[in-house]
Amino acid sequence: MKKNLQNADSHLLLSVVILLVIGIVMVYSASSFKAQESFGDSHFFLKKHFLKVLFGLLLMFIVSKVNYKFWLSISPILLTASVIILLFILVSSGVSEIRGSKRWINLGFMNFQPTDLARISLILFLSMSMGAANYVTPKSAKSFLFHLGVIACVVGPIMLQPDAGSAMLVGFIALTILFAAGEKFKYLLILGASTIPFLALIFLRDGYRKVRVMNFIQSVKGENIDWQALQSLIALGNGHVFGQGLGSSRQKYHFLPDPFTDFIYSIVGEELGLFGTTLVLIVFIVLIWSGIKIALQAQDFQAKILGFGIATSIGIYAFTNMGVGVNLLPTTGVPMPFLSYGGSSLITNLLCIGILLNIANETKQSTQLKPVGKYQPRRRTTAAHA
Repeated sequence: MKKNLQNADSHLLLSVVILLVIGIVMVYSASSFKAQESFGDSHFFLKKHFLKVLFGLLLMFIVSKVNYKFWLSISPILLTASVIILLFILVSSGVSEIRGSKRWINLGFMNFQPTDLARISLILFLSMSMGAANYVTPKSAKSFLFHLGVIACVVGPIMLQPDAGSAMLVGFIALTILFAAGEKFKYLLILGASTIPFLALIFLRDGYRKVRVMNFIQSVKGENIDWQALQSLIALGNGHVFGQGLGSSRQKYHFLPDPFTDFIYSIVGEELGLFGTTLVLIVFIVLIWSGIKIALQAQDFQAKILGFGIATSIGIYAFTNMGVGVNLLPTTGVPMPFLSYGGSSLITNLLCIGILLNIANETKQSTQLKPVGKYQPRRRTTAAHA
C-alpha cells in the first residue's frame, strides 16, 4: 500500500509539472503577439505568468507540509469569508465590470476571482462536515437541507455576478461530494429533477444566456456556429495530427478570443496537433486518477472526501474547458487548470495539489509499521512449577 501511495503522489506531482511546463510554453506562444501589440514586449504575459507559477509552486510546497486537518478546522471561517467577498463584489462600486460581469478584484499584481476561493472553501467545509462522523453520514432530510443551503449561499452570489458557468460547475462539484460522502441518492435525484426546470427558467428569462444557449444548440446541429466556437474549431482543424509548430498559430491573431486563457487548449491543438491535445488529456487523466487513488487510500474519511473533491474539481474544470474548445459545451469562460495564463485559478489549484500531497504523506506515516521487539515464548505453567 505504501509503495502504491508513493507512486500516486509521484505521478500527481509529475503530472502537475508537465502541465505547468506545457502551460508556460503555450502561454508565451499564444500571448506574444498581443503582448507585443499592447505593451511593446512580447514577453510581457510570459514574465507575469512565470512569476505566478513560481509563487504557486512555493505555496504548494508550504501547504504540503501543513496537516490537512488544519485547513478542515478553519473551513467555516474560509467559507464565511468567501461568501462575504462574493457579496461585496456585487454591491461595491469599486469593483468594475468586465464584459458585463463582476467577477474579479484587482490586487495590482493580479486579478483575484473570489469564485476560486469559494470553490476550495466549499470543498473543505463539505469534507469537514460530511466526513465528521467517520463513515456514518447523517442521512436525514435535515442534514441534506443544511448542506444544500450552504451550497446555495456560495452558488447564488456567483450566479448573480453573473457567472452561470462557474456557478453550475461549483454546484456540480459540491453535489458529487455529497454523493461520494454517502448522501441518500433519492435526495440527490429529487434535487436534480427540481433544478433542471429552475435553470431552464433562468436561462430563458435572461436574453443573453438564452441567445448563447440557442446558438450552442444550433452550432451542434451545424446550422449557425458561434464565432468563438468556430475559431476554436478552425484552430484545432489547422493542427491536424502533429500541428503547425510552436509559435505558428494563426488563430491567435485577433481571430480566437482569449487565446492564452479560456481557449489555450485550441492553441495547443493548432500548434501541436492531435498529438498535443491527446498528451494534455492523458496527463490530466493521470493527475485525476492519482488524486482519487490518494483519496481512496487515506485512513481518515474526511481526507477521503477532501481528496476526492479536489481531484474531481480539477477534472471537471479541465474537461469543461476541453468541451468548450471542441464545441461540445457552450462557452463558459472557465480556464484550463495549470495551462491557462496565471491568476487566482492557477494558484488555487496548486494549493489544492499541496493539500493532496499532504494527505498522501499523512497516510504514509500512519501506515508505517512500528518496530516489533524480539519474540519471547511464553513459559508453560505446570503442576511442578505451581
